[in-house]
Amino acid sequence: METVHAYFYSFELTGVEAIDEILRRVARAGKAFHHTEDWNDDEWGPEEGISYAEWIQMAADEAAEKWETR
Repeated sequence: METVHAYFYSFELTGVEAIDEILRRVARAGKAFHHTEDWNDDEWGPEEGISYAEWIQMAADEAAEKWETR
């Protein structure tokens, strides 16, 4: 299994793409900032105008939509 790493933690990917995307985004946020309080800063987010917290939520919403359509 593939592992994604942040600074102080890592995740083993599950093989379920929608879940793995959430894990990748949380790991990327953890690499970007040591403190989760900074994940709400949309000035330093992964995309212009989007914070890491919003970006993670977007992946969770997409995963939930896929789950609901099953």
